[in-house]
Amino acid sequence: MSKKHILIFIGIIFLILITIGGIYLKMKHDEQEKIKQDYYKQQQERITLYLKHNTKEPNTIKSVHFKSLKEGPMGDAVIEGYINDNEKDTFVAYGAPEDKFQFDGDMIKSEKLSVLLKNAENRKSPDEIKKELKQSKKDH
Repeated sequence: MSKKHILIFIGIIFLILITIGGIYLKMKHDEQEKIKQDYYKQQQERITLYLKHNTKEPNTIKSVHFKSLKEGPMGDAVIEGYINDNEKDTFVAYGAPEDKFQFDGDMIKSEKLSVLLKNAENRKSPDEIKKELKQSKKDH
């Protein structure tokens, strides 16, 4: 084989390796995005459950909308949203690393949302609400 053939062969092998590496990285990225989307959906359900079940008056929160999921400066998950189609009635919910990034009731609320919710000592976490809902289904 001449040097020209060897260089072409090495070039082809190099291109194949780059292509395989690119495909592998794309698959890893897509897998991470799916995990992120599944997490976001799960947290949306937890936040919605928390907000709707911790109101002073039943059915005062008709809808919960979500704007974004970000990573906070302390490594926590930060989820922003609003209620009842009013973008002024906002909240920022947190999922801390020590809670395995699960929303557990930590949030900053707009003034209007604060008025709708029960006092902090009377609120239940999403896990407590789920447990009660399961128990009430078993009882019926």
